[in-house]
Amino acid sequence: MQNNGKNQLAIKISNQSAIRKMIYLDGPVLRADIAESLGLTLPTITTNIVKLINTGIVYNDKDAVVSTYGRSALPVNIVPDSRFFIGIEITTRSRELYLTDYRGNIAYQVTDTAVFSDYDEVIKSASSLINTALSSGAVSTEKIYGIGISMPGLIDSDTGMLLAHRQYDWYNKNVVSDIRAQISYSGPISIGNNAYARSLAAQLFMRKELSAVPSFLYLYVSTGIAAPFITNDKSLKMANTGTGELGYMIMDAHAGFDSYGSLGSLNTLAGERIMKKKYAKIKGLPDDYDSSYIPIAQILEDAKTNKKISELVKNSCFYLGIGVANEDNLVRPHTILVDAEFFTTEEYRSYFADTIKKYSFRPDSFEFNFIYIDRSYINGPRSAAALAIRTDFDVYIP
Repeated sequence: MQNNGKNQLAIKISNQSAIRKMIYLDGPVLRADIAESLGLTLPTITTNIVKLINTGIVYNDKDAVVSTYGRSALPVNIVPDSRFFIGIEITTRSRELYLTDYRGNIAYQVTDTAVFSDYDEVIKSASSLINTALSSGAVSTEKIYGIGISMPGLIDSDTGMLLAHRQYDWYNKNVVSDIRAQISYSGPISIGNNAYARSLAAQLFMRKELSAVPSFLYLYVSTGIAAPFITNDKSLKMANTGTGELGYMIMDAHAGFDSYGSLGSLNTLAGERIMKKKYAKIKGLPDDYDSSYIPIAQILEDAKTNKKISELVKNSCFYLGIGVANEDNLVRPHTILVDAEFFTTEEYRSYFADTIKKYSFRPDSFEFNFIYIDRSYINGPRSAAALAIRTDFDVYIP
């Protein structure tokens, strides 16, 4: 009997979570449509929605009434300001924090751009920003239902651990535990890889653009390169290919190694780090110049009048195209979301797309579907908040 009770509770939790996700992604949505889509009875839907309305998470959307066969049906939708979430992206170069509502709208933001190489200093900085947000008064702390942390590297979301970040030389760091020890917050804390967090943010905050997209690759190009494969269903499950660390794909097995890994990897052929280093060399900057601070926008501007710099950007587009074509040959996504600063012109976008088409094993008649991401919207802190929102969907409301 005890096991039967546990099973029933697990079913209730699963049903409510599925209902909340569908309302979030499809709202305003009719109760009957939720029941049909999830294969649940209408009484089950009604019981859960009454709980959600009483809690203030969901409301009857009178502005979206649907009339069918002479009857009016009242859809339900998410209340954006019913819950708030803190999202913080952590790197050695900066910590950026947003306090957002359920729909990702910003209520408060704060940033620390101090550069640290020491893990403890970075965690101290991140914790300080979180405490600042909690005490800011922008939102009552009782309305903050979770904290999301995104960062580069191999992350175990279940344990809150950063397992490895080779460039930082950080291994087996319990980020969630270390931050919780320094903040005045006892609620849920979620952590995820920064590329996966962005793909989740796209699912949550670009729901209309992606409503007809069954699966996608999320190509994220920064210092590293990742392209997680996402099945875009109502479960909002973890990326099918994990974090999709495309940058470690070996393009030349005969190349040597440096502190960043293989010199023949996609990271060292197409990432922003190598692009900036090569740009500095073309511009005749000193060998000890820190090229990491060169803005991509500056490289793109100089590429308009400097053929060598233009070829440098095209070379990155070429290798990225090959890398994505290789992944496409494995998982066959419906759509490719592209989050890279240097795909701002049609010339580079076309070169990238043509490369994928050339090296992907698809019929010549097949047309790839690309969505180019606005990085000012799907950014680090908003994506980190998406991790916290995703966790909140599974919190049962009795």
